[in-house]
Amino acid sequence: MWIKMKSFINNKYPFLLSFFGPIVIMLAYFIARHMYPFGSSTILTVDLGQQYVDFFAFFRETLLHHPGSFFYSFSKAIGGEMIGEWAYYLLSPFNLLFIFFPGKSIAAGVLVVTLLKYGFCGLSFAYLLSKRKLQKGWMIPTFSISYALMAWNVVNQLNLLWMDAAILLPLLMEKRKMKTYPLLLALMLIDNYYMAYMVCIFLVLFFIWYQITYTTKFKEFLSRTWLFASRSILAGGIAAVILIPTAITLTSSKGQYTESSIQAKLEYNPLKMLSKLTIGSFNFDQMPSGFPNIFIGSLALFAFILYFFNRQNTIKSRISAFLISIFFTVSMCFEPLDLFWHGMQFPVWYPYRFTFIVSFWMLFLGSQGITNFIVNVKPWKIFLLFFIEVGIISYVWINVKKFNYATTETLIFSATFAFLVLLLLSINSTNDRSIIKFLLLFLVAVSEMSANMIFSLNNISYLSKREFADPTTALTADSSWLHRHDSSFYRTAQIYSRTKNDGITHNLNAGAYFSSALEKNIPDFYGMIGQPDGDNYVTYSNGSLITDGLLDMKYAIAPKNNNEVTEGSSHGYPLIQTSERSDLSSYQLLKNNPRTSIYQNPYATSIGYSAGSTISKMQRLFDNPVIYQSNWLNAASSSMPGTTYFTAMNFNKVIFTNTAEKTTLTNSDFKKIDKSKDASITFEFIPTTNNSYYLTLGTSLDNDNVEFLINDRVLHNYSTFRHTTLVNVANNDKGKKISITAKFKKDNLWLNNFVLYQLDNNLVKQKLTQIKKYSWKIQDYSSTSLSGTINIAKSNQWFATTIPYNDGWKAYIDGKEVPTYKIQQTFIGFPISKGKHQVKLTFTPPYLYQGLVVSVISLMLLFIPGMVKRKVHK
Repeated sequence: MWIKMKSFINNKYPFLLSFFGPIVIMLAYFIARHMYPFGSSTILTVDLGQQYVDFFAFFRETLLHHPGSFFYSFSKAIGGEMIGEWAYYLLSPFNLLFIFFPGKSIAAGVLVVTLLKYGFCGLSFAYLLSKRKLQKGWMIPTFSISYALMAWNVVNQLNLLWMDAAILLPLLMEKRKMKTYPLLLALMLIDNYYMAYMVCIFLVLFFIWYQITYTTKFKEFLSRTWLFASRSILAGGIAAVILIPTAITLTSSKGQYTESSIQAKLEYNPLKMLSKLTIGSFNFDQMPSGFPNIFIGSLALFAFILYFFNRQNTIKSRISAFLISIFFTVSMCFEPLDLFWHGMQFPVWYPYRFTFIVSFWMLFLGSQGITNFIVNVKPWKIFLLFFIEVGIISYVWINVKKFNYATTETLIFSATFAFLVLLLLSINSTNDRSIIKFLLLFLVAVSEMSANMIFSLNNISYLSKREFADPTTALTADSSWLHRHDSSFYRTAQIYSRTKNDGITHNLNAGAYFSSALEKNIPDFYGMIGQPDGDNYVTYSNGSLITDGLLDMKYAIAPKNNNEVTEGSSHGYPLIQTSERSDLSSYQLLKNNPRTSIYQNPYATSIGYSAGSTISKMQRLFDNPVIYQSNWLNAASSSMPGTTYFTAMNFNKVIFTNTAEKTTLTNSDFKKIDKSKDASITFEFIPTTNNSYYLTLGTSLDNDNVEFLINDRVLHNYSTFRHTTLVNVANNDKGKKISITAKFKKDNLWLNNFVLYQLDNNLVKQKLTQIKKYSWKIQDYSSTSLSGTINIAKSNQWFATTIPYNDGWKAYIDGKEVPTYKIQQTFIGFPISKGKHQVKLTFTPPYLYQGLVVSVISLMLLFIPGMVKRKVHK
């Protein structure tokens, strides 16, 4: 038994080290940083903590409890198809592990999956090196661990879903049976189509290099080209069941942000890339806009350079590889090529996402650059490498002020490791001593990659366990209570949050969402009603009585203030309030939880209601939410177009501090008189009624330009927005002085769309009660189907919904299908006759079945010819 085990270890140690080496190194770091479950921190940071972890929880919830959410979810903002989300975020096989990590323990699941992905990156590269006979023995884990711990992996562990591409890429390069290649490529396309797009570009480049390097006969060239093209197309066909529906959804989401204006320019001085070849060349500032992450270690870099001087590689192979390398280099700084790699869209944060391919290419060629360590590397090559390294270090040292991640310490470490590698490469070795040389190179390379990882990750802060667990616990309690209390269909306004994806995490239709695949018409609609929105996010934080009612926000959950929940109490610290909603006092307080209060909105209508025909003619109107909300309520209630609900109000008193007085406030530009002193404007008013009062804030009044205080405390409002927002500043405050202070954050302040409005609460409640009377009474619902009755009291009416329009929705009135239309440039609607009707809506992802047919045919084309051939042979 021991002999067999020893033999196994001797034969498999390169693979065992390649897999477990990165895992042990990263685990040691995570333990040292006290990451959950080893301490009070978590591995969650930036998008991993604000977006992806919520998708992982949604993945678990969908598989175990709500399988219909694979196709559609009303927790996606106000509703949306989900195949595109799964294709981008959730189809990694690794995600199945999240089934074993419920609730707040999912942070531990993220750590486990991260470790495994590091391990499989090393293992897949080791497999490639072994099968292609590029390296052997200790040099396999040396190159493999360098690949697993390359800078791209380290800095993108917070983009966990992308790491699958780095795992699958080496497997696609390995010589194998032609049936395996299309299956692996199909898996890549299904796993993450975005990263697969980049891989496909590289596959073409790699195939060109391979043909030039290994093909000598024209017939052989044609045969290989046919096999590559046909199998690649088959891979796309196998993945069609996901790719085709996803492609359709992209036309309404990411596809609408494709750049139409491209400038042929360098994005920065290409020499600055040299700084990314030093240890620790990463920090938080590199996330939104930085340089390519291409650090692979000194040994791998030197090996890559030596490839072009290794005469064992043919001249045509080296020339073609050099040209492809130049193409990669230009791609990392030339705007048109940068856009090409990213699907003609500039990345929002995390630039140069394709550089895992560049790192792979350098390591792949490097493994062929130094293949025989028994023979000494020639001195002139050592001197060449030495001068290149001196040039890199000198350039970064001279320009160190331009690179805020470079320090004397990191440059000394970089120079030291490079010197050690060069020293080992220059030492002549015999067969007896070569194993020592291999082992020392392994230790130096792994130590260097570990040092880079430590310096890089130490520059990032992470969520504490408490920051993640406390709001998660509160949201879980609120969601569980609501589902026990009310099993009908409704939406819930959320006045506190952990992230914008709390809804999909906790099965709440909360109106907020953050996703790269968010349909463009959703943020457009949010911008019109005065909610914060962006290209890839919306948040329902600034609701009003009108939007709460018409969007069927039947409940609202709000955090208790500091007086009710104190730091260090048994229930944790107070939750973060996202907006001012004093108008919640117009609703019924339904439940007092330890840290939250749940309100019921008696004026919530339904997700569908009877409306006048003018609802079908409403046009978009940005930056005037009071007019848009009024128009919407008038159309929904068949009221006169001129009926007003908001009235502009004057302030009773305005106090100017260190800025000139002006009688006109709205859209006026104010400047500091003395730039060395603070400046502010205080607006005071005394409500003459108990109605709700709202303040409109234009885009110049975001958190970058001004800090708002209300009655000497910070005014809660979302920090960034691109359209005018509506903020509730008073309700049931008749006779009380309300003071709003705008504190300058810059030398000037533009009061863009700064207007105070009073809402006629009673008139709004009257209209909403009328709409509710003739709304859709849903009797049966799921993620993809809703059915119920509605009573239409008038002729010439429309069945209006607040379900975002999508071709996948089909409508049936009394069992007969009717055509649907897009109303308000956003929602599903259709004409309906007077009387009582049974209305049903069903959803099927567009082109899902067509994609399934293509996938089945492609699989048949891949397997049936071989099966027939074997049968004939027998």
